[in-house]
Amino acid sequence: MSPLFFVIIGPVLVFLLVWAAATVYRLYFPEHPLPFEYDPVVKRESATSNGESVPVGVREIRADQRRERRQEDVTIYNYAWGASGGVPESWREDLWKRRN
Repeated sequence: MSPLFFVIIGPVLVFLLVWAAATVYRLYFPEHPLPFEYDPVVKRESATSNGESVPVGVREIRADQRRERRQEDVTIYNYAWGASGGVPESWREDLWKRRN
C-alpha cells in the first residue's frame, strides 16, 4: 500500500501545493495594469494618426473590425438624467480600471 500511496497520492499533493503557492503569490502580488497610453491599440492608433507606418497582424485587423462594428451600433440609452448615445465615459473608465 505504501508504494501505491507515493505513486498516486504524492504527485497530486505536490500539484495541490504548487497550485496553492501560486494562488497565494498572485493574491499578495497582483499584476499592475499599464496606463492607458501604453495599450498597444492606443499606440498603434496614435502612430497611424501621425502618419507613421505600423506593422499589424491578423489580431489587430480583427480588433479594428470589431471596434468599427461596435461603434456603428450606437444605441440610445435612457438614464435617470435623460437619454444618452452609447455608454457614458465614466463607465468606460471604470471598466478599464476593473479589467482582468
